[in-house]
Amino acid sequence: MRNPSQRLMAALRFRQLELLSTLADTGNMRAAAQRLHMTTAAVSKGLKDVEALFEQPLFHRLPRGVVPTVAGTLVVQRGRVLLAEMEQLSDELAAPLRPLHERLKIGATPFLTWTVLPRILSVLAAQDQLPGVLLLEGRLADISRQLEAGEVDALITMDTPSELGSLSAQGFTIEHIGLEQWRVVGSPHHALAANRGAKSPPLRWAEVAQAHWILPPRPTNSRMMLEHTLRGHGLPALIPHIETMSAITHLELAEQNLGLTLAAQGTLTERLRRGSLVELPMESLPPPVPIAMVYRRSGNDRAQLAGLAAAAQRASSASAPPPAMSSASSKKLSARKSRP
Repeated sequence: MRNPSQRLMAALRFRQLELLSTLADTGNMRAAAQRLHMTTAAVSKGLKDVEALFEQPLFHRLPRGVVPTVAGTLVVQRGRVLLAEMEQLSDELAAPLRPLHERLKIGATPFLTWTVLPRILSVLAAQDQLPGVLLLEGRLADISRQLEAGEVDALITMDTPSELGSLSAQGFTIEHIGLEQWRVVGSPHHALAANRGAKSPPLRWAEVAQAHWILPPRPTNSRMMLEHTLRGHGLPALIPHIETMSAITHLELAEQNLGLTLAAQGTLTERLRRGSLVELPMESLPPPVPIAMVYRRSGNDRAQLAGLAAAAQRASSASAPPPAMSSASSKKLSARKSRP
């Protein structure tokens, strides 16, 4: 028997998501109808049908137009992601330049696609060895299943035993290609950052934990690392002032002095350089996390995968972060040896 979410997904159509997106863009049923080549009455009925599926209003009807409700904003955002994925799929299936089976299919979480993958592909391009590539972004659990099914050639991810421990027993190589250090950052105008001199002592976690924080929800890696660090200092878990999944959004909000955040070194270089964010020197930091490339040991694309791994190693060496701004007692985690 289907649960309510399954029934919703079975009934919802992409045309309805397009209608919601267009209404959010235009703010007017008549303008939306013109863009969608529909009548205004059909748009009105279509909106009512979608709202019946979600069992709640998605738009406020105002004298001068329509405005998404809180629920409507969420549905429009998620719907646009699905529409973009379908458009990309359509383009890729129709692309005449390179068959899908000739591309190197690389999967990664969005954070690593944003920070690590461009450096790796730049190394390959500089050596004129960049193959056709299909990048697949998503949750680690989803991409891991695609890797096991052969739909992804290589997975690049943060290496934690709980997430990758089962793959080595299934014929996969887990090769370490770098380390990612996590740092506490905030606006230069933040109370904990202002008026700190070069000789100021590192900040204590008991002090920093009282500030407003911008964090991802559990059980993301950075959130769990921060909570583990706090427990090590005898402190309770933080309740974020602002909670959001996007690493880019974390940094944008921190730049506006809305709170502190824990961010990977690879995401910070430009913002630290221009001074829109500053690092807070801490008494200790979460240990650096190994970045791993996972691929099947057997296959016809071994040469391409070996080239990808070598490029990843070179990119990691070229972008090695500076020493962490923490005390000498800060614990470091060495990368575990690659598993055969």
